[in-house]
Amino acid sequence: MAGRNDHRDWSPGLSSFAFSMEKKESYSMKKHRVLFLGLALFAVMGVTANEARAELISVTVSIGGGPVLTTDALATVTATSYNINSPAGIAALNTFLSSNGSAYQFTNLGGASNFPGSTLGLLGLSGLAFTGGTLGTNTALTIHETESGFTAPTSPLGGVLGSSSSGTFTNQPAGSGQTASSSFNGSTTPTYFVRSTGTGVNSGTTNGPMSVGIGPPLPSLYTLDNTLTLGLAIGTTGVPVTDEFGVTAAVQVVPEPSTIVTMLTGLPLPLVMFALLRRRRAAA
Repeated sequence: MAGRNDHRDWSPGLSSFAFSMEKKESYSMKKHRVLFLGLALFAVMGVTANEARAELISVTVSIGGGPVLTTDALATVTATSYNINSPAGIAALNTFLSSNGSAYQFTNLGGASNFPGSTLGLLGLSGLAFTGGTLGTNTALTIHETESGFTAPTSPLGGVLGSSSSGTFTNQPAGSGQTASSSFNGSTTPTYFVRSTGTGVNSGTTNGPMSVGIGPPLPSLYTLDNTLTLGLAIGTTGVPVTDEFGVTAAVQVVPEPSTIVTMLTGLPLPLVMFALLRRRRAAA
């Protein structure tokens, strides 16, 4: 990987796009950093670290149901954060994709959780991917994120799992974009879509969020998963297609499901986390 320290080196034909992608990367990394920090705040809400084993977030990417890469060795990983944002890590991920015929490249990919849980159990995945230049032709890419060992919330009455996804598309034709779902110990929400509305910058349209009942009971030591599949068009050297994506799994006990329903139907969950973080900063 020597000398491959940004996407201009390992993405042939994208030199004219480098400056704009660097700006987008800077904005995206700041935005995702806020999400990761917001999620991390939940980790200290009423649950001490010695109440659960130290489980780590894990991520895999698979190309069109074919080659699979576990990206953990490329990331900085803790129980509450997962970041592939170093030049070497991103270069290795993108080399795997291009060498296996994928149309995609990433500027960043990461995740966050509030492990070991609190009044909500939360796991989020986010990143920015693009197509364009002389890359591959396979436009199906699935990203799977998982973390085990959550201890809260629990309830003998059961709970509800919600899944919320967002996308910011650029140059993506209307009608396609991404699909997503989340699961709790194998209980999976229906798969739903976020689709671009046109080639201008847009947040798309969606038939989500989705939810599924859990239990009773709502057990301890549970596993949360997020699955997001990209289906972008292939851009060109000067006009790449980009998707700044996110998906979040959130679980809550059933006596008060209105809280999670309100969060998931009134505002995308990642934005709720941004708002909570801003509120805490303002209070400080």
